[in-house]
Formats: sequence, C-alpha cells, structure tokens
Amino acid sequence: MDSATALTDPDVQLVGCVLWLDHHTARRVLAGMNADDLADPAAAHALQLAIEVVAGDRDPSPVNLFDHARATGRAGGEHAQHRFTRWLADAYGSASHTAAAYTAAHLKAAVLRQAWRRAVAEHGRRLQQAADTAPADVLADLLDNTARIDTLKTRADAAAHGIDAPATAVAA
Repeated sequence: MDSATALTDPDVQLVGCVLWLDHHTARRVLAGMNADDLADPAAAHALQLAIEVVAGDRDPSPVNLFDHARATGRAGGEHAQHRFTRWLADAYGSASHTAAAYTAAHLKAAVLRQAWRRAVAEHGRRLQQAADTAPADVLADLLDNTARIDTLKTRADAAAHGIDAPATAVAA
C-alpha cells in the first residue's frame, strides 16, 4: 500500500486506529461493524481478525492480529504473510494514535456511510438491469428488497450520533 492510500483511505485509517486501542475500547468501536462494510479487501480481512481478537478479550494490536491470522490459517504463505505484515505496519503507522478512540468512532461512521452508499448504488444497478426484462413480480420484489440498505443506514446513523467528544474519548 502506498503512503497516500494509508493516509487517505477511511477503511485503512479505521483499522489503523483500532490497532492502537485496548480491547475494551475496541469492542465499543467495533460494535455493529462487519468486515464486509469495508470496500478495501485487505482492510476487511484485518477488521475481521480484529473483531475476532477483541471477542477473545485481547487487544487488537498488529502482533495479535498476525498471530490470530496464523493460528486460524488465514495468514497465507510466506509472501502473503510479508504483504499482510507490511499492510499492518502501514495502517498502524499512518493512523492517529492521539485520541484513537474518537478518530476510530468518526471513521466508523464514515465507513458505514460509504457502505450504505455502495449498497444503494448496487441496488440501483440491479433495478436498472431488471427494469427492461424482469417479470413484474420479480421487479416488484427487487424494488422492495431494501433490508440491507435500511440496516446499513440505521447503523451509519447510529455510528454518526454515537461519536463522543474528543475529551471523553481521551479520558476513556
């Protein structure tokens, strides 16, 4: 990953901030998050590992994520392990460790808003593809099938409203 991506991609920044947190704080930040909320596959992989590590009452530090990836067979071969450790180092090094909990909460809201927008766009593409040829009942079902979009919107709104003031996050 190049340094510009590490500094500007909210997926990478979110995971990077989470890597700085203790497991109690990380649990609050990661509540309601799913790895598939992230567009970046490497960030999604790291987030899934972080969710699992935190569920085991361990801090989501880079070494704990890497150890968990190896223990669960998801670290890959030598080259994949090198890429993953480099990715973790870049994400960890580029993320804000000052008020990491507040920054991570803000990034969580941003990531969930982006996930919601991607889901809306995908739904629109499916509707557009089906509009000309799908039977009316299939099209009507597709039109009404917005549960994933609705859930993402609810989660994004909750994340946006749940951001603590920076002073609270630092004191936590």
